[in-house]
Amino acid sequence: MILLQDVPSGYEYCLSGKDKCPRAATCLRSIAAQLLSESEEAPSRFLRVVNPLYLDTLSDLSACDSYRDSTPLRYAKGMTRLFDEVPTKQLYEVRNRVIACFSCRRYFYHSRKGERLITLAEQQRIAAVFKNAGLSLVPRFDGYEYVLNW
Repeated sequence: MILLQDVPSGYEYCLSGKDKCPRAATCLRSIAAQLLSESEEAPSRFLRVVNPLYLDTLSDLSACDSYRDSTPLRYAKGMTRLFDEVPTKQLYEVRNRVIACFSCRRYFYHSRKGERLITLAEQQRIAAVFKNAGLSLVPRFDGYEYVLNW
């Protein structure tokens, strides 16, 4: 269940609602706007919203660039034991290629410790590194979490 306090600060709301958008029931932006309208809390002075005129320009609302699916995504968390079964001869090369799967070394180290979640795309790139190295191992992550992609 999504709660109003889960909505990130400065998030863009979509005020179009179910009457104007057929995908509103599964769109995080629309759900957040609905929660905001039902809230008894004092509203913020300013809100970031998707321009309603933008929606009028779309011939197909399924092509909305602002749509955010409310289905939680599976993120890996931590990879402290990722290289345990990699042969010593290949360890240096495989480790460097795994580091290259992230946009910076810092992200690799934070992801390794579990401080930063590992996206599905990063998980797939890591699996490709193992496969390209000729390893029959499936990358082992410390755990998984399902998180909304705000």
